[in-house]
Order: sequence, then structure tokens, then C-alpha cells
Amino acid sequence: MNRFRSLRRPRVALAVVAASALTLAACGSSSTDSTSGTDVSSKSASEIQAEFLTLKGTSTTVDLDANTLKVLADNKVVPTPIAPATVATNGGVTSASFPITQGYVGVYPTTTPDYVRGTISHSGGLKFTAGGKSLDLTDFIVNPGDSTLTATVAGGGAAQILDLDGTNLKITQDAEGNTKLDGTVAKLSQVGADALNKYFGVSIFSKGIPLGVVHIVANGDAGPKGTPSAEFLTLKGVNTTVDLDPGTLKVLTDNKVTPAPIAPATIAATGGVTTASFPISQGYAAVYPTSDPNYIRGAFSHSGGLSFTAGGKTLALTDFVVNPGDSTLTATVNGGAAAPVLDLDGTNVKVTQDADGNTKLDGTIAKLSQVGADAMNKFFGVSIFQQGIPLGVVHVTATGTPAPK
Repeated sequence: MNRFRSLRRPRVALAVVAASALTLAACGSSSTDSTSGTDVSSKSASEIQAEFLTLKGTSTTVDLDANTLKVLADNKVVPTPIAPATVATNGGVTSASFPITQGYVGVYPTTTPDYVRGTISHSGGLKFTAGGKSLDLTDFIVNPGDSTLTATVAGGGAAQILDLDGTNLKITQDAEGNTKLDGTVAKLSQVGADALNKYFGVSIFSKGIPLGVVHIVANGDAGPKGTPSAEFLTLKGVNTTVDLDPGTLKVLTDNKVTPAPIAPATIAATGGVTTASFPISQGYAAVYPTSDPNYIRGAFSHSGGLSFTAGGKTLALTDFVVNPGDSTLTATVNGGAAAPVLDLDGTNVKVTQDADGNTKLDGTIAKLSQVGADAMNKFFGVSIFQQGIPLGVVHVTATGTPAPK
């Protein structure tokens, strides 16, 4: 099969994603493309109309609901940002902002159910503190296809904490060519309400409480479009494992660099093979004919990560986002900014299905990127890391909700 090819395409605004990229709650039966006025009813319902292989910024901002903030304050629950997210008050409006780190978006004809599909990942998060306890919600992932926001809870597993209502969504474009999506309302989901009530031992949280009004500023790289042969609207597991390269492990050991898993990721040795495993938390994936460029596309996120320790210093790489369309793995570095730390070579990838109905992708080689090598050399003050060093062989086992045809 063809490898994951990384076609470098012009940076473009997400103007066509104006079809309501943060929510499908507002998706109706209109047969007109809202961005161009073009009739799309005669186009194939399965043919993608616009596509962005890689989202590269800039941020999602939420104007926090004043009434919800008052209820939290009255009950002595204090929300604060987790860097690099920020919270600021301007003109009486308190806003939380979360940098976009990576993602994929595809737009179908408006006659197609769930016609905006993909995932948008963010760094940072929000901390809720009450009664001497704090609950961290980090690494938000927006899935426009199922109108949800998933977050990592207390550094562990991922959960759907917000529902997204885009009834009043407005689309504009700013002077820099970014697409702006304003007006979606983020509301607490049942899962989110139950988690907060249980953690703090209260009953003040309920499904539907508005967190606030969402504003997206986004841009990215265009994709080649086409008609997928298979799609997962929402990936909900299982995991991505990496059989760590023994030669690379030896070099690390010789240089007293110790890799370790960050929960809920794990590392185990079986039959002489050391394998790191990372749970898939959320995502979207589409498979196109192998004759198409970038024939596996999407973005899927993971919980946990890997740490590297040497000379009394530890570098943590967490919340991996695999983008098969541009052949990269992006990670949050030491809880701050995200960076493309690995390149993915799928020359020998094989796609199969296991007895449980999961899709398996085996044989991709993960290699250290130039960005990753430079970051590790600078952090540890060494020169042993180079672009192309193999981390290991990747095995993806995925399951999820098929996209509607």
C-alpha cells in the first residue's frame, strides 16, 4: 500500500468550513452551500466538498456564562485556566481561550447528515477548585460530527463533558484570512455534570448548564478531497501501541536517558519486545482508495504520553495527536505548547480487521522529526537526537461510530 504521504499544501483559511464547523445541532435540510450560495443538492452525498488535512491554529475562546459563573462563585467553586490556556475579563465579559494544536475537518454537501466532520484538538484546559479539591479538565477535543467536546479528566481517561449547540452560529472571515465561527453554545453534558457532582460531593451541576458562547479562529492546510470508501465519525478506542526500537532504546540507555510512560499510557516488555500503549480518546478517520493522495486522513487523539529523564531533568510529551494525512504525530511538550515531534512513515502499513470488528493499521514507522530532535537536544543539552531516529513500529487498533452515507 502507499505510504502516508505528507503533501505540503498552501496555508488557507477555513472559509468553506463556514457550514458550521463546531456543531451539527444547527445542521438543517438546506440544499444550498452557505458560503457560496451554490446549489449542492445534485452533488454526490458521499463526495467531500472541502477538506483541511491539518488545522494549525489559532484558538477557541469561550465567553463564560455570567449566571453560571455566579452559581459557581456562590458555591465557592473557582474555575482557573491551565496553561497555555488563559482567562481574561474585558468589558465585563470573562473569556477563556484555548490554543488549537492540531486537527482535521471535512465538509460534505449540506444534504448529507453530519456534513461537517473531523476533530479539533487544543492545549491547556480549565481547573475547578472547591473544598480543598481541584479537578483538571485538559486537552479539549471538539468533534463537529457528533457535536461534542471531550476532555482529559484529572490527567487520566477522556470523557465527553460538553454538548455543543450551534443554533445561532455566525460565520465571518477576519483581515488575516482566518475563518471565525461565533455563537455556538457549550453546555454541560450528563457525563460532565455527573463527574463534577461526584468529585466535589455536590448536586449543583446538571445537564444543559451553559458554560458559555464559543468563538473559533481557525486556519489550516487544504486537502485533496475525493470520495472515502470508509469513515469513522467518532473514534472511541481502542489504542495505539508502539514496539519501541531496540537500537534506539540502547542509545538512550547508553546516554542515561530513561523513557517512562505517563498514565494512562503503559510500557510493558513481552517476548523481548518493549511496547508502549496509548489509549485513543477521540478522533475521526476516513479511508480513501489507495490511488488517492493521502488516502488515510483524519486526526485521532490519545491519553497519557511518554517522559524522558536525564541529568535530573524530565521532558514530558503528552496527548499525542496522530494525523495520517500529513504523516505527523503532534504532542504537548511539558504541558505547554504542542509540536510535531514524530514523522510517520507508512510505506509498509497494512489495514485489516480483527475478530472483534476493530480496524487495525500495522507497520507504520514512527521517526523523530527535526522539531522533536531539536527540542530534546536543547532541553537536555546534548546532540544525540537526530531527525529520522526510529522510535518504533506503530500498531493502531480503532473502533468507533461509522459516518452516515
